[in-house]
Amino acid sequence: MEVTDKKAPNIAAEQSEICSESALESYENSLGQMLLDRVRRLGKSVMLKDKDANGQWREHSFEEVMSEISNLGAYLLKSGVKAGDRLAMLSENRREMLCMELAAMCIGAISVPIFPGYFSQQIEYIIQDSGAVRLTVSTNLQLMKLSHCKDLHQIESIFLMDCDETQAPHNLAAPLPVIPYRSLSEFQEDRFIKQFFQELEAVTSDQSCLIMYTSGTTGNPKGVELRHSNLLSQQRAINQLWGISNQERFLSYLPWHHSFGGLFERFMALYSGACMAIDESGGKDMHVLIENWQSVRPTIFFSVPGVFQKLADEIQQSDNVRNTIFHPELRFVFTAAAPLPRDVSKIFNAENIPVLEGWGLTETSPCVTLTDPEKERVPGVVGWPIPGVKIRISDHGEIQVNGPNVMKGYWNLPVQNRECFTEDGWFRTGDLGEMHEHGLRILGRHDGVFKLLNAEKVFSAQIEMALIEGSIFIEHAVVVGSGQHFVTALIYANRRLLEEWGRKHGIRIPEGDDIASVSDIRRLFSHEVQRINSEIGGRYQRVRKFVVFGSPLSLEAGELTPSSKVVRNKVIANRGEVVEALYKPGCPPPANIIVCLGDCY
Repeated sequence: MEVTDKKAPNIAAEQSEICSESALESYENSLGQMLLDRVRRLGKSVMLKDKDANGQWREHSFEEVMSEISNLGAYLLKSGVKAGDRLAMLSENRREMLCMELAAMCIGAISVPIFPGYFSQQIEYIIQDSGAVRLTVSTNLQLMKLSHCKDLHQIESIFLMDCDETQAPHNLAAPLPVIPYRSLSEFQEDRFIKQFFQELEAVTSDQSCLIMYTSGTTGNPKGVELRHSNLLSQQRAINQLWGISNQERFLSYLPWHHSFGGLFERFMALYSGACMAIDESGGKDMHVLIENWQSVRPTIFFSVPGVFQKLADEIQQSDNVRNTIFHPELRFVFTAAAPLPRDVSKIFNAENIPVLEGWGLTETSPCVTLTDPEKERVPGVVGWPIPGVKIRISDHGEIQVNGPNVMKGYWNLPVQNRECFTEDGWFRTGDLGEMHEHGLRILGRHDGVFKLLNAEKVFSAQIEMALIEGSIFIEHAVVVGSGQHFVTALIYANRRLLEEWGRKHGIRIPEGDDIASVSDIRRLFSHEVQRINSEIGGRYQRVRKFVVFGSPLSLEAGELTPSSKVVRNKVIANRGEVVEALYKPGCPPPANIIVCLGDCY
């Protein structure tokens, strides 16, 4: 893969600061000005592809999309929306959401995307906390959720994308006008169109454009306030490294309410002038994803490890799928959010397709580091800082970040803002790390570190990563042991691969959680964990007892965030009785769901 302007990182030993040798090049003042430039240069090129009601692909040029954006922006201005106002978006990935967000940003307003899988209470919290004055909703199903919201007094109107005017309006908590999106997208009053472009040119780089609510592994989600300069500096830096052109094709399923898809992938396509095709599967239907892959033939693909695993399984089972995925124009794939199993990496490496990885947070727009495509990936190592960004490791091992990609702050949280920045202005990420010869190594979250009774410090994320990467049968793992004599684990099986193993060996896998009652399954996981234990440094960090569950972690139970991060405290709380049983005296343990590897006391 071609990488432009590639230089070694610079490490200032006296300050323990690490940065790229490549200086960050200049970029536009605002996303609206960037978009206007791409329209001028690439007007009739395809900017976006989506599907109509019949499942047929539609192509939208830069000029067409910009026309829709300017109509929307003109309507917003006529309705009284001004710079700094917040506009909430409750929608799945679709063209209308993209256009509405960009229209808001072009006039200096702020987009507030909301996860479409949220329930009424969570939606109401974000609307109230952000102070949104308008709400764009995708479907009647999403609109129905608002009928359970108690207080939407600040919302002046609702824009409904799929507006069926033959249906009676839903009973909302307040009599809010529901306006068809079409009325906005077809609005063409000249004086407001002219005002739209005047407002676009007036937006500055330090104005806020987005409040993205983090998934929140503890407490309520926090609104991360990002500026135009945060997003544009990020994309300029990545474009310098990867040289992405307007000839690229993206197949996008990652949700836009989350930073990986909504900031990193989506704005990369816009910035480079590439074509982005919206995949409607959400990464949940491999048949649809592969069918779309065959139609779009993406040159770049972004995904989380869980979907890469499913894709790898399909590749191994079908030569047709293999040929579809590994077409000659595929340049590279990118993974983030969790460790990518080694066996999945090997499948792509065998086809000479680089697997790139990065690290960052919503608060850093999101990318901070990227791996080197010319070197073999090392598990847990996420590469070097992108141009313009610096990192350092504090005395306590925390990774701190400085650069134009760092957020303005958390919305309406002055106390947290004082706590999350150092006195000299560096962002405290809460992640622990160390420097490795291939770049930054992630050790886990600060709140995931605990001490045993013997005062030995355990990095739970490292052990969890070792378990997930080390066995194809482990989908999730949560390590426990704070204040205890030894480490235990709650292991969640990869049920599909376990059932495949069961069919090969004539072993029936029970429904639900109770799979460890089968002796062959207990032996399988005992062997897997013992093998992984042998590779874990420090005897005290090795798993002594564990439980295997057959049911997956659940978003509804609060165990997963919308971006599929594991909420450790919630998992442990939900499995409180099991955790208690893991530490009851007795070896072998009294409960047959517990697997004991000995040497517990």
